[in-house]
Order: sequence, then C-alpha cells, then structure tokens
Amino acid sequence: MRIPRTLSGAPRSILGGVALAVAIGVSAQELPPGEQVFAYTAEVSAILIPVTIKDQKGRLVATLEKKDFRLYVDGIEFPIRSFWREAGLPLSTALVVDTSGSMGGRRLTRAREAIGEMLRQRGSEDEVCLVTFGAGEVKRRMKFGTDPGLLPRVLESLRGFGTTALYDVLVASPQVMEGAKHIRRVVIFFTDGVDTASQMSSDDALRVLEGLDDPLYVFGIEPPPASEGPANSYEDLLRRFAESSGGRYVRVDNVAKLPELARDLKRELTMRYILGVEPSGVGTEKWRKVEVRTRDGYQVQTRQGYKGTLP
Repeated sequence: MRIPRTLSGAPRSILGGVALAVAIGVSAQELPPGEQVFAYTAEVSAILIPVTIKDQKGRLVATLEKKDFRLYVDGIEFPIRSFWREAGLPLSTALVVDTSGSMGGRRLTRAREAIGEMLRQRGSEDEVCLVTFGAGEVKRRMKFGTDPGLLPRVLESLRGFGTTALYDVLVASPQVMEGAKHIRRVVIFFTDGVDTASQMSSDDALRVLEGLDDPLYVFGIEPPPASEGPANSYEDLLRRFAESSGGRYVRVDNVAKLPELARDLKRELTMRYILGVEPSGVGTEKWRKVEVRTRDGYQVQTRQGYKGTLP
C-alpha cells in the first residue's frame, strides 16, 4: 500500500479478551483500483510479557523458574498466571526491511545474508513474513503461512530505491503480525535509520509503539553520526522504539558483521521467557507501567508497559 499522508485514527491496543484493532488507512478515493488498506485485527485473551535475563557479565540466563520472577503493574505486584521458556516453542517472525536508496548495494546484500542465517536456524514449525518499505510504499512481500523456502528468492528481487519514511512504517508495524499463529512472536527491522519522508513526528510514533504487543528488534546498519541528524538522532529514537516494546536496538558499525549479529539474535530469542497475566477488564484503560524483577545481580529486559486495565 501507499504510506498515507495522514492517519485515519490513532491505532489502539486493548488487551484483556477484547479485540486489538490497528488500522492505518486513506480514503478509497486515494487508493488505486484493487489496492487495499493494510489492516490487522486479532483477538487476545492475556497480557504476554517476553523477558530476557542476563547475568552481570552480559551472558544470557535461560534456567530460571516461574518462582524466580515477580511481576508489577503500576507498582502493584500481581501473580504470574502463565509461564513459558521460549526454547522449543515455534516462533512467528515478521521481517521488515528498508529498501530505500540509502540501503542499496552492500547494505541490502548483507541484510539478505543476515536473514539467510536466521532461516538456517529456523525450527520446523517456525513461520515468517516479509514486509519492505521504501520509495513511499509499504509492501507485504510474503505473508505468514507461505513456504519459508521461498523467502531467499523474494529477497533476491529486492532493490534499493527512493526515500525513507521510517516513522510512518514504525506506526504500521503492529499490522505486520497479521496472520501469525504462534504465541511466541518478534518483529525484526533492518534499516540504516535515515528518515527522509515521514509525515508524522517521532513522539507521535512512540505513543503508538507503546501499544505494541510484540517485541521489536532493530538492526541499525551503519547509521549516520548524531551530528548529521537532529538533537535526538535517528539512532536514539530507534533505540527508544525498540526498548519500549521489550526488544532492543543493535548498532551495526560494520555491515559485514550483520550476519553474525543476526545469528546471535536468533540464539537470544530461544532463551527468553514469556510471562502471562489475565486482565481484569475492570477500571480505566490506560498506559500501565510494567516491571519484572528476578534474582539480585541479573539484568532484566522486557516491555515497558501496555495499554489496558490492571490484571
């Protein structure tokens, strides 16, 4: 679809057994014949909180039990109703690739190689989709349920061209999980972080991203120096986007290292935990701060909150 100049309404994330509806659209008169608005609707029945744990040396820890975690929402402790280790669970991965002109050549080539590394570590039930953005368009190149073996051929057809509307595609990111069937999910961005054509502010985009249900991991591929950007650099903003969702930003100073970093991330994604709580559906639906605590000395990486009622 075309990236719209304005949003038809702010996306909303309503957790707790009610519908999550996210839609970005333009009027029918603005769309070419046969072109459809990118929209996503899904039912959810729990608040799911992926958690990554590292020790003081930065090593991943994957041996904790449910009893080792404590969960707080708005400063109040709530019981953890569900607990999974991600290892062994099938994964739904949405790959979002920047195909603007600045990503052309070796950057796009290395992004293909990085995705190839992740595919080689794919489990038999894992599923992937591919979305690209560049030259004023967001395109779903491959949907969930398609044979992942076709992905290399689709990637090979990609070419870098045109401007980048990074913030706008981030706003559309809740929709990329359309059709995903697994409880274990992740969105992975490949971009150089340069924004040349967005129609909304970064702060507006961040408010939308606070409602994301799925962790966002961003590979910042040879980003420009902060001195070449605004007071808050594109890299700083991407880091904020990723961390607000419970994912993280990975700076790639040398694009040749991208496949190795992608392989490391794939391993990390098998060593997370998923905590689940049941929403009450009672009270005010608003932004709720989430905090997860575990043993002393461990670092906790998780989503910063969600929009909805208390558990």
